[in-house]
Amino acid sequence: MADQLIVRRWLVDLGRLTAVRSSRDEAGDFITSFTPMLAMRFANETFTTASLEAVAAECKYMPTYGELVALLRDWWRDHRPRQQALPPPPIRQRDEPTAEEREHVARVTAETLAALQSSAQPLQDRRQLSRFLSEAQLRLAYEQAGVRGPRPCP
Repeated sequence: MADQLIVRRWLVDLGRLTAVRSSRDEAGDFITSFTPMLAMRFANETFTTASLEAVAAECKYMPTYGELVALLRDWWRDHRPRQQALPPPPIRQRDEPTAEEREHVARVTAETLAALQSSAQPLQDRRQLSRFLSEAQLRLAYEQAGVRGPRPCP
C-alpha cells in the first residue's frame, strides 16, 4: 500500500503533463478520487519519474481510472524489483544406522509380514466373484429376503 502523499504528488505531475485544458476543480477532483484507490492497489515504488514518463507518454488526455490502472500495472510488471529466490535448505546428513536400529527394523518388518501372511486367505479358499447373479442365485436371494421377485421374461 502506497503513501497517499506520494501518489498525490505523482498524480499532480501526471495532470500537468496530460490535462492542459482541465480546470483547477477538475484536477482537484481527479486527484482526490484517484489517490486512495491507487494507494491501495500499488506500492510506493510504483510512483516514480520513470513510471510517470511511461504513463504520460501513453495518454493524450487525462486517463480514466481504468486506463491509469492498466498502464501502471503493465509498467510495474516490467519494472518491479525481482525477488531473489531463497537458497535451498541444507541437506541433513544422516549417520549410518546402528546395529540396534538395523535389528529393530528387521524385527518390525518380520512381524508385519507374519501378520499379513497369517490373515491372508489362501487362494483355493477364495470364492470366485461374479459381477452378475445367475437366475437361480437371484431367485434364492429373493426367497431368503422374503420378497416376491420379478416375473421371468417369456
